Amino acid sequence: MTRTTLGTLAVLLVGIFVAVQMGGTEGWGVIAGVLCGASVAALGAAWQRFVFRHRPKQAMAAVVQIFLFKLAFVTIGAVTFRYVEAAAARVDWKSFLVAFVSSVFIVQTLAVLDNVRFLLGRKDAVSAEPPLSGTPLE
Repeated sequence: MTRTTLGTLAVLLVGIFVAVQMGGTEGWGVIAGVLCGASVAALGAAWQRFVFRHRPKQAMAAVVQIFLFKLAFVTIGAVTFRYVEAAAARVDWKSFLVAFVSSVFIVQTLAVLDNVRFLLGRKDAVSAEPPLSGTPLE
């Protein structure tokens, strides 16, 4: 299992534990935020890995696409939980935002570390030099 997978599972477990302790609409906001944030970040990490393998020249475009996808998802969730009365009665929008941002940050950080290790092709990717160092730029 990769760090991203283990980190996602850990974030989900901690989020559910915190939500049970909080209870009420705030707890449901934490559950919604953690589930949405972790899944969006994991999906973004998978998309990034796919682009790195099959279309490496479009790597920057993939990073921007993932950012815009997360931004759209958090905006739709926050607006829904803030202004739709049926959703606002069950889920607190502030705890949704905090949990979403926290889970996205943690999972995406782990995904970046995994992708760096993948791109360098080594287990010790943090301290390794890129394999193409010293070659002329095209």
